[in-house]
Amino acid sequence: MSWQVYLLIGGLDDNMIGLIDVISASLLLLHPLSSQLSLPSILPLQFAPQASAHPYITNMLSASILVSVIAIALQFFYALLRLKMTDMQKLRRMMKEVNDWRREYMDAIRKQDKDRIEKLRGKQEYINRLNMEVMQMNFRPMMVFMIPMLIIWWAVLPQVFGHTVAISPISLNIVGDLLPITCTKGMIVKDVNSISEEIGKHAEAIQNPVIRDQVTSLAKEARELVDAGQYITARDRILTAYSILNANLEKKVQERVPSCMAENEVLLWAWYAIASIAFSGIVMKITRTEMSIN
Repeated sequence: MSWQVYLLIGGLDDNMIGLIDVISASLLLLHPLSSQLSLPSILPLQFAPQASAHPYITNMLSASILVSVIAIALQFFYALLRLKMTDMQKLRRMMKEVNDWRREYMDAIRKQDKDRIEKLRGKQEYINRLNMEVMQMNFRPMMVFMIPMLIIWWAVLPQVFGHTVAISPISLNIVGDLLPITCTKGMIVKDVNSISEEIGKHAEAIQNPVIRDQVTSLAKEARELVDAGQYITARDRILTAYSILNANLEKKVQERVPSCMAENEVLLWAWYAIASIAFSGIVMKITRTEMSIN
């Protein structure tokens, strides 16, 4: 039985289920989330989208507005898919029946009414079948929705926006490093150290010792700068090192840059999720995909 079935029994309405469908599909495709949560067995890093070292849009205000527009557009797209692929009237009837049963069942448990409990338990198999049908009705548009999501998240957004698209006046990391929403100094230092180490390994292939030492020195300087809080200058040293490196190697090395350039920058996936949540209710009302079952 799926998570949707348990949520329905637990009382979460289909508005939130639809929203969770959209957001969860997005989050599972995002490199910042998968890498920060250290889930290589679930989302191998080699399959994760890599943000461009030179994104097309670097202005935070423009990036945040455009990502919000994309999030809203995807909400509309998903809502239209549900309208086309789902019998909403039938779904509402089933949802009402499930929720009526749930309310009666919870009321009977609170009142310790054993006769009602037994009577309602006799209907539980039928309710479970309804839940499974609700799950299937939500699953069909979700699978179609995954196709444009894959294209947008893997091929478009990382190249257009990079890792971060907004900046917050305060940290939004409510659960700390478990689920980072905004950048921290630790994240930036970790990225720079990892990239500098990679540059040092590639520099060993350079035949000219003077140039090799120059690249190694730039990588070391980047580590020192990031420790001092000079994140932008550290990024510049990394890009200079890559430029010299690729000018002296036959096989070009893909450039990598730190995910963040300042503390409290908002990660791409997080801003998308915030925009989706903020506008989901409006989109559902406009498209009439909200589940008003009372």
